[in-house]
Amino acid sequence: MRRLRVLAAILSTLIVLAIAVTAFVWVYRPGMKAYAAHRYVPPSSPGALTATWFGVTAVLLSDGDSSIFIDPFFTRPEGILNLALNREIAPDEGLIGRWLDSANIKRLDAVLVSHSHYDHGMDAGVVAKLTGALLVGSESTANIGRGNGLPDSQLRVVAPGSPIQLGAFTVTFIESKHAGATGGTPTGEITQPLVPPAHYLDYKLGGAYSVLVEHREGAILHHGSAGFVPGALAGRHADVVFLGIAVIDDLDVYLRQVVDSVGATRIMPTHWDDFARSLNEPLTPMPVAVRLDSFFDDVKTLRPQVKVETLELGERVALFSKTGG
Repeated sequence: MRRLRVLAAILSTLIVLAIAVTAFVWVYRPGMKAYAAHRYVPPSSPGALTATWFGVTAVLLSDGDSSIFIDPFFTRPEGILNLALNREIAPDEGLIGRWLDSANIKRLDAVLVSHSHYDHGMDAGVVAKLTGALLVGSESTANIGRGNGLPDSQLRVVAPGSPIQLGAFTVTFIESKHAGATGGTPTGEITQPLVPPAHYLDYKLGGAYSVLVEHREGAILHHGSAGFVPGALAGRHADVVFLGIAVIDDLDVYLRQVVDSVGATRIMPTHWDDFARSLNEPLTPMPVAVRLDSFFDDVKTLRPQVKVETLELGERVALFSKTGG
């Protein structure tokens, strides 16, 4: 009996310690102070091309005449437990409409989706519907659009490596990989129109892409997830990389394959914020998967010539000077 009591006491202590460590990791999310120090300062003679970041990998690019939105995600279903239990979720059209109105987004040439997980693709069909945009991505993305009532005339399934002209933008989807050992669970394809509400895990990966956006003022690479296909970006050029930084395996290799490959000297980190929190709450780093302070320090050490610049949520900023580049 005495031995059982000792074992029970040890087990109880270990459980309490595990809970305490988990709670500490969840609450302690370092890096926001360092984030402020890297805030982007627009050029003194701003060009027309602007970028607006809305958390995760949601980036709006516009020159006033042409506008494209990559990975729009406003609904952000709350609570990690709901994800763990694979509960049903759905895009909130009213909420999406209010965010579009607040950002003065009335019309878009296209909505682009880098891969079809819910935090990249779930809202895309609704955004395309509300703005009259073409929805561009994989066949899985097209099935998200069909599930939200988009006709096939408003859908474009990409051929990787083939440029698409979208207003003033030339866009090329380049094959990539999702970060993480699983390759992006849930993997596979969405093979039928995905009608919401649907479960978290119904939003399967589909194709995963880097998205190269070329404009007369400069070139932008949107790299939404921290995986890559070795050599896939060789020979491409981008001035700025919107770089997903969640679940990086080897930062030096990642920078070499993505940032160095395109010759970029500027990084704007994305996919660092906790997307299980509403956009009405202050952004905080994703627990466990992201250490912003370490990312800034490590890039400075590994690539001192590369500038890391952070955007404020919803703030529209010029990416280049009037002379471009």
